[in-house]
Amino acid sequence: MSQKVNESSCLVIIDMVNGFMVEGPMADASIKDIIGNIIELIKCFKQANEPIIAFLDRHPKDAKEFSAYPSHCVDGTSESEWVDELKPYSQDVRFIEKNSVNGFLAPGFQQWLSETGIFRNYVITGCVTDICVLQFASTLQAYIHQHNVESQVTVVAQAVATFDAPSHPKGVYHDFALALMKQNGIRVIEEYVC
Repeated sequence: MSQKVNESSCLVIIDMVNGFMVEGPMADASIKDIIGNIIELIKCFKQANEPIIAFLDRHPKDAKEFSAYPSHCVDGTSESEWVDELKPYSQDVRFIEKNSVNGFLAPGFQQWLSETGIFRNYVITGCVTDICVLQFASTLQAYIHQHNVESQVTVVAQAVATFDAPSHPKGVYHDFALALMKQNGIRVIEEYVC
């Protein structure tokens, strides 16, 4: 895999799909509150002509992940589609499908990484803060450390969110995930200024 470092930044949007905001067993409509912040970041990166990638949680019907989580975002269903509010920006985004909580492991991401090399800064947004965002950011950080390259992983706190459930209080899990990422050397900021 190429270890060149691109001097620009890259925007990463994780799992802004219907299955986490609109419909299905894992949907929480309050996650939509971050969409406006993500749109502003898309505009910022588009204006700077810097790349934007977006992960789509998209599973086969018999996904192994369903032994840990309810069946969700099955390929070919509306749950696995990008939310309507972000669709006007689809032409500006490279989409990568993933079949696990960790987008870093997705074959499409590995292919993209081998083509582009490492960026100077990764700006991470999306959901779910304590699962998919935490796993991707932490693995990317570990990869950067392993290869001893000058790159920064940044998570924008106002552009990530998690779900609320009886055994999963949203605020607690969101804040704990951000604290864990900070401990791993990930830069956590409230908002990203272009």
